[in-house]
Amino acid sequence: MHLAKEMERRLERLVDGATAAVFRGKMHPVDMADRLIRHADFVEYEGDAGPQIPNEWEMRVNTHDIPDGIDLRELAAELAMAVEAAARDRAWKLAGPITVEIIVDPEVPRGLADCSGESRPGPLIAWGQLVATSPPVALDISDNRNIVGRALDSDVVANIPEVSRRHAVIVRHGSDVTIADSASVNGTFVNGESIGSRATPIVPGDTITMGDIDFTFRLL
Repeated sequence: MHLAKEMERRLERLVDGATAAVFRGKMHPVDMADRLIRHADFVEYEGDAGPQIPNEWEMRVNTHDIPDGIDLRELAAELAMAVEAAARDRAWKLAGPITVEIIVDPEVPRGLADCSGESRPGPLIAWGQLVATSPPVALDISDNRNIVGRALDSDVVANIPEVSRRHAVIVRHGSDVTIADSASVNGTFVNGESIGSRATPIVPGDTITMGDIDFTFRLL
C-alpha cells in the first residue's frame, strides 16, 4: 500500500502542470501511467538476473481521450519517466532505456488504453561503479539488476581472470543496493566477509572483493 501511494504521488508530480490541466474530461496522464505500469507488472518475466519487463512501449488511446494540440512527445516522455521510476522501485531489469510511443487510434474504446511492449537492447545511464586500483579499472553499473562477470554477455563485464564468468548479481531496489554471489569459484566478499548467495546490502565506500580483486562501490 505504501508503494502504491508513493507511486501515485510521484505520477501526480510528473504530470502536474500545463500538460495535466488540459486533460480535464479526457484520460488523465496519471491514469495512462498507471495502466502502463499495471501492464508491465502483468507481462513481467523471469530473466537471467531476475524479474524483467519490456523497455519499449506502445500505448494506443482513443482520439477523443487526447486533447487537441497536446504535445504527444512531451506526454510520452512523462509516461516513460513514470515507468522508469516504477522499474527502479520494483527492481525490474531492463534491456535498454524506457521509451513510450502514444498512438491515437479511433478503434480503441474511449477511456481504455491498449498497451504493448518489447525488450530491445540499448545503452543505459550508469548510476554506480565498481572501482579497483589493482588492476586499475572502473566498471559501470547501469541496470536495476546486473550480472557481474567475465562473460561478454554480462551486464557488468569484468575482464579479469580471477572473476568468474557469472560471478555476482547487483540489484538496485529503490534507493537500496544489494549484491549476491552467483556460485562463483572464488566467492564474493563485502568488507572482508563472505556473503554467499545471500543478497547483502552495500553502500558507497564498501569494499567488494571478487576473487582476489578489491573493488570500491560508489554511486554516480
